[in-house]
Amino acid sequence: MIHLTLIIVDFLTGLLAAGAWALLGAGGAIAGMLGGGFAGLWLFRRWRRNR
Repeated sequence: MIHLTLIIVDFLTGLLAAGAWALLGAGGAIAGMLGGGFAGLWLFRRWRRNR
């Protein structure tokens, strides 16, 4: 019975770790897209001012 409990706890811990990793990855992707968008907008405005 103890082995089954350990397996279940291990599985749930793995799910939590995988979920946290997925959130980190998604957060990084969203931050990258926002950062790229802001950088692109800044460069575009700078380019238009210089023309």
